[in-house]
Amino acid sequence: MGQLCCKCAQGQEHDEVQQGEPAGDRSTTEAPLLTAAVPPAVESPSRHSPVLESPVAEPLVPKSPEEESPVAEPLIAESPVAEFLKVAPPVAESSVPRESPAPVTQQQHDQGDGSGPSLAPGTPAPAPSFTPPKGDHLEFPILQDVGTVEYVQKSKVLVILKGLPGSGKSYLARMLKQVYKDAVVCSADHYFMRSGKYQFNPEELTQAHESCQERAKQAAISGVSVIAIDNTNIRSWNYKYYLGLSRDHHYTPLIMEPQTPWAKNTKELARKNNHGVKKEIIDQKLKTYEAALPLYYWWFLNEADSAQIIAQAQAWLKKALQVQDFFQDFSKFSKLSSIKEMLRYYKRNEERSDYKVLHATASVVRRGKAKNAKEYIARQAVKDSLGKGFTLQLIGFVITPQTFGVRLRLGEDALELWGLDDHETEAEDTAGKQPSKAGPGSAKKTNRVNLANTGVRRNSCQTTLRDGPSQLHEHRFAPTAGRGSRAHLTLGCAPGVSAKMTGFDLIKVVSCEQEMLKTENLQQSSEKVQTFSLTEGELRTYGDGIWVIYPEKEIHVDSLFSGFY
Repeated sequence: MGQLCCKCAQGQEHDEVQQGEPAGDRSTTEAPLLTAAVPPAVESPSRHSPVLESPVAEPLVPKSPEEESPVAEPLIAESPVAEFLKVAPPVAESSVPRESPAPVTQQQHDQGDGSGPSLAPGTPAPAPSFTPPKGDHLEFPILQDVGTVEYVQKSKVLVILKGLPGSGKSYLARMLKQVYKDAVVCSADHYFMRSGKYQFNPEELTQAHESCQERAKQAAISGVSVIAIDNTNIRSWNYKYYLGLSRDHHYTPLIMEPQTPWAKNTKELARKNNHGVKKEIIDQKLKTYEAALPLYYWWFLNEADSAQIIAQAQAWLKKALQVQDFFQDFSKFSKLSSIKEMLRYYKRNEERSDYKVLHATASVVRRGKAKNAKEYIARQAVKDSLGKGFTLQLIGFVITPQTFGVRLRLGEDALELWGLDDHETEAEDTAGKQPSKAGPGSAKKTNRVNLANTGVRRNSCQTTLRDGPSQLHEHRFAPTAGRGSRAHLTLGCAPGVSAKMTGFDLIKVVSCEQEMLKTENLQQSSEKVQTFSLTEGELRTYGDGIWVIYPEKEIHVDSLFSGFY
């Protein structure tokens, strides 16, 4: 039996650490900021589309001095996606690059379940190197799924380990460190390690948790790929600080609970924990154990992909504004008269608690209080997919007087996690809620942030954007319908409009597209429907301020499925 510390005897909150486990180097290096890629001058529409003479818009993101330095080879080089995205090459890596495992081979990917990030079409399969850790009770995608591991190494994830003393949290922390070499493990118990021995002082418990928080903060500032919080985190307030840290530094939050058979068996926990915590104390802790219930389940994008998607969406919007009909309609509903002003019409509504990196909502659960939320949370597919990588397909853009969004197509694996009503109305969404003083769909008073101000960091993530198949087929103008057709990324909103309205606008678009399918040709359809040619795509209006951009190619981007708390 390990040493019995004072707070165990007194029944105080306790976070264990493996005996002899080193506290680790607390020094970190601050990384420079990453700015979004600046889209080049937009090509004019084809000669079939009427255009307006307009002043050249200012760059969406001003160049920083660091961007004048030589750049590395583009991550998406000399491929069709480069023409579609016009992606600027990434800024050269810092002098201390992040470690990453060799990417998965094509054979490894093909033998997987298809849910993890995939190799770009035509990309030669590199040599294998990643071997999932072996051991009991390690069935977590972030440890075992090859595609997920590859994605996490390109992104940023903050793992909050949650469990009773002796349940296996520190074991998971060591496995994370084994898989992700640059991972930083933070624990309040590290504060009490002296020459490899645990020497607890109850009077320093506050300082211990402050030390843990500071270590996690410095790791987040440095931009390491994985931060693991190895504390008991029994109640939600125990890890509230770390959720805030993930929002502030653009990390995907992931709560992991050990799946050991004895995780809630207090007799076994008392026998197995390394600090001699007695069964009676663990019994008390179990009584106060709070389930980790999110507000939403999201597919989180990393900040590099978010910045590039926003920049390219603005470039497509600028292309569309060269079309006279679109310009006039946009001017009518926005009350603006110049392209420069119009490109700044849609903004992000940001509060302190908002997550500022792009994400797609899979389900709204409101900590189990939403309709059918408990059933969704209990789904085995949802539990098994937490912390797993998924590929999303970007197939177009929806532009209305209210919102500007990216339209998504979900794969079969992602559709298993879909929990939204694709036919919901705004009235159904507000049913049973207190009406907003500003009217249905209105946002609370928040900061209005330009889309170009992504606030992302340089060099902390790598892009995963890559080619998808051509969309030049018979269903080009009706690419999705039915289950999952509401899936989207909200880019920005008009003043006073909530981000959730993007989904309702997309529902209207799908309805318009299905109505069009009932007619034999465009002439038989409503006079409101018009189509205009753009370079690399088509622009269509369905009337009433509803516009859709249909690119010639879809683009694939990787994401991580997790909860937002």
